[in-house]
Amino acid sequence: MGGAEDESKRVAPARARPHKSDDQRGDQMPKLSLSQAWDETRAVLARDGRLFISVALALIVFPQTVVGLAAPHSELQASTIGVALMLVVIVIGLAAQIALNRLAIGPSTTVGAAINRGFVRVPALIGSLVILSILIFVLLIPVVLLLVVLGFAPASRTGHEASAGVVFAIVVATAFTYAIFQLVIPVAAAEQGGSLHLISRSWRLARGSYWRLFAFAMLLIIGLSIVLLAGQYGLGSLIALALGPADPLSFSALAISLVVSLMQAAMTIVFAVMLARLYVQLAGASAQLGVPRSGI
Repeated sequence: MGGAEDESKRVAPARARPHKSDDQRGDQMPKLSLSQAWDETRAVLARDGRLFISVALALIVFPQTVVGLAAPHSELQASTIGVALMLVVIVIGLAAQIALNRLAIGPSTTVGAAINRGFVRVPALIGSLVILSILIFVLLIPVVLLLVVLGFAPASRTGHEASAGVVFAIVVATAFTYAIFQLVIPVAAAEQGGSLHLISRSWRLARGSYWRLFAFAMLLIIGLSIVLLAGQYGLGSLIALALGPADPLSFSALAISLVVSLMQAAMTIVFAVMLARLYVQLAGASAQLGVPRSGI
């Protein structure tokens, strides 16, 4: 009785209210608050961070460490097998993102069910990312042509790297697009529907909150860049000096990949939970906090 009573006292995550139509929502679009999302993120992680850590260890740290041990960074760039392994890690990482969002959004579920949800929804998420990538490419064509005409980006020849102007245009376009469509991840975690639904739903949710979502996206991009640079080239260089070159299956490669994956996992957890709480705000759900029980 005591255990069941304790379980019943856990605060279950609030279910999102039924989606209103665009006409019904009208001027009632909720005002997005990054500070509220941050406060909720701290509360969730302080209470049940071990559940999110378990997902990150299984779907982020372990796969990346194994790949980093078998094929260090230099090997990944030059090896077809290394590229294939990285694609597998990316797919698993997307499943991790969905699972972490599922835990943070609710309703109450087990960690195992959240992970299963992640893998089930990965195809729809990948489809939406492919569609968005094609959209960015199509939109960039006239932009690049304009840069070439104005002389800001010399025409690239076959076998040559893209000019700085083209690279900058790609980065800017990707950042502005990601600011809106980063919500495809929590939408995939909490809702049904295919790739087109993820994109259209993200678009509707982001209306009126673009610049706050853009600020959050910039924080994510900057944070990820710092983690990768500090882990791979900062701590990684120190580890290589102490333990020797990071050759495949070496202790140095193991240490570097483990450090980098742990740093990335920590950042991923924080940003995934915060993104989930931003989604809850935009979806119109109440701000009650809670996470699933720890059963697998």
